[in-house]
Parts: sequence; structure tokens; C-alpha cells
Amino acid sequence: MPNLIGGVGTAASVAGTAASVAGTAAARGAGAGAFQSQIADLAAVSAEATARSMQLRTVTMQLQTIKKAADERVQ
Repeated sequence: MPNLIGGVGTAASVAGTAASVAGTAAARGAGAGAFQSQIADLAAVSAEATARSMQLRTVTMQLQTIKKAADERVQ
């Protein structure tokens, strides 16, 4: 009888370990998905910041050109 009880305990232990490994794999998969989502969000924000930076440079250049022309008229 002791051998039978030990066998049941070992089988339960193996089943518990397998469930734990499966849970860990699922958690890693969910974590990887969340990470990819964050990377996509970061890329979108970066693209938006780049577009705004280009707009700001364009406006700055236009204002500098206008100022330069006004300064030349004053002289």
C-alpha cells in the first residue's frame, strides 16, 4: 500500500508541475503580447513627435526668413 500512495503523490506532483509550466508559458505569451503592444504604441508616438518636429522646423524657417526680409527693409 505505501508504494501505491507514493505513486499517486508522484503523479499529482508531475501533474502540478506540468500545469505550472503551462501557466508560465501562457503568462510569457501574454507578456510578449503586451510588450509588442507597447512597442507599437511607442512607434506611433515617435512618428507623431517626428511629424510635429518637422512642422516646427518648417514654421521656424519661415519665421526666420520673414524676419530676415524685415530686417533688410529696415536697414
